[in-house]
Amino acid sequence: MHASFKRRVKNGDKYPLLWAMHETFFKEFWLGGMCQLSSAIMQVLSPFTLRYLIQFATDAYIAQVRGLPAPHIGKGIGLVIGITAMQILQSLGTNHFIYRGMLIGGMARASLISLIYEKSMVISGRAKAGGAELEDTPAARAAQKEAMKDKTKQKGAGGPAPAAGQLTGDGIGWGNGRIVNLMSVDTYRVDQACGLFHVIWTAPLSCIITLVLLVVNLTYSALAGFALLILGMPLLTKAIKSLFIRRKSINKITDQRVSLTQEILGSVRFVKFFGWETAFVKRLEAFRAREIRAIQVLMSIRNAIMAISLSLPIFASMLSFITFSLTHHNLSPAQVFSSLALFNGLRMPLNMLPLVIGQVTDAWSSLARIQEFLLSEEREDEAILKPDGPNAVEMVDAAFTWERTPTQDTEGTVGGGPKTKKEIKEAKHTKRPGSSDEDASTLVEEREPFKLHDINFQIGRNELVAIIGSVGSGKSSLLAALAGDMRKTHGEVVLGASRAFCPQYAWIQNSTVRENILFGKEMDKDWYTEVINA
Repeated sequence: MHASFKRRVKNGDKYPLLWAMHETFFKEFWLGGMCQLSSAIMQVLSPFTLRYLIQFATDAYIAQVRGLPAPHIGKGIGLVIGITAMQILQSLGTNHFIYRGMLIGGMARASLISLIYEKSMVISGRAKAGGAELEDTPAARAAQKEAMKDKTKQKGAGGPAPAAGQLTGDGIGWGNGRIVNLMSVDTYRVDQACGLFHVIWTAPLSCIITLVLLVVNLTYSALAGFALLILGMPLLTKAIKSLFIRRKSINKITDQRVSLTQEILGSVRFVKFFGWETAFVKRLEAFRAREIRAIQVLMSIRNAIMAISLSLPIFASMLSFITFSLTHHNLSPAQVFSSLALFNGLRMPLNMLPLVIGQVTDAWSSLARIQEFLLSEEREDEAILKPDGPNAVEMVDAAFTWERTPTQDTEGTVGGGPKTKKEIKEAKHTKRPGSSDEDASTLVEEREPFKLHDINFQIGRNELVAIIGSVGSGKSSLLAALAGDMRKTHGEVVLGASRAFCPQYAWIQNSTVRENILFGKEMDKDWYTEVINA
């Protein structure tokens, strides 16, 4: 899937991730689709064939009562075998469709988690901070010029005027919380949608075949029932569209909650030391309350859609039979029971369709988010590698910068944030540099990112070097610059060998000291003793 995705991105495909998934799971995916199609056809034809079996039984009874020659028994046995075979094929088709759908869902989820994890290892600091390029690079200045041109065109066409010194990027960025959310929530939604996806196109097909057979059974009276179904569809479609919009809003709140949880867990010692538990718990509870409220509304709409779609076939069949009887037709048992079975058969596709559409809209939103992450900027190693050079590390007139401070969406998503004109006006004085009035947030003003200037030094091979200085002087930043985490804006960095960066926190496994030292490698007694001595 990774290879297919890269190729499609290179070719400039519109939805590279979607088509990469389709290419990877093509065989299993469409085999499941064919199983569902055969199951849907058998589900419709089985009740229709019941009409002929009931008619055969009626004819046999009348022949017996009146002493007429009975119809041939072979016809009846053939119909019974045919209906039984259809039921078996329908059951097999449905089971294989669900099995293959769940199989593809599991494989797709595993592949997407792998892709997201690989990308998280190479994503650039700029993308993590919100995609905004700073003004001190030629690329940023070129991008700003293009943005200004676009804004000027929009202004000419009645669009918003450009803000002075506006930066590119949305300012949200890809923090650890959002990435974890992609791996857990978004991939799960894709998994769920893969399971029953084919219902989206087989259900309408099943409904059309049912309509044709009902017209054969009840003549034009069947159209009265179907008219009710058709009138109900636009309302259901509108409700499903609202699900899609609401899901996008809920995603933002979930991102904020997960990010805050990650921050609290990552800095839990400071939270405990300073007694901030109550404040942070209140913030988490506020996020969770808004999220639950939004999900409750979403589920209420989804349940209402399901209730209406379940009851529509019942009212449709009532309307059809009333129309049929009022037009002075005789209601024979074969027509009545066959038509009732056909109308009941509509309940399953009409019940499943809104549910699957809801799942697919959620998955589409999640796929778009995952694709956006996978297409974000990657970190480029700006250091020059010289294995034969005299020094281990060398910096010449080097300057580095962190990207701008990462910002999240305001906490006013779905029901929060400034609503009145007065609140928006009060929020404007704290807006981030380059943001328009519409984007004014209640976040504190964004600070200038930390930078390192004019660094010149050489570290020889086999030297042990310590960097000392006061708090905030840039010791950790210098190490991060050597590791490639800071963006180089000037000068050059030359490395004489490969590098490893061990930050200030250790990862201790819940295991023995010996296993923590070996870390999965085989035991080498001499080397182990040397490590212990060191």
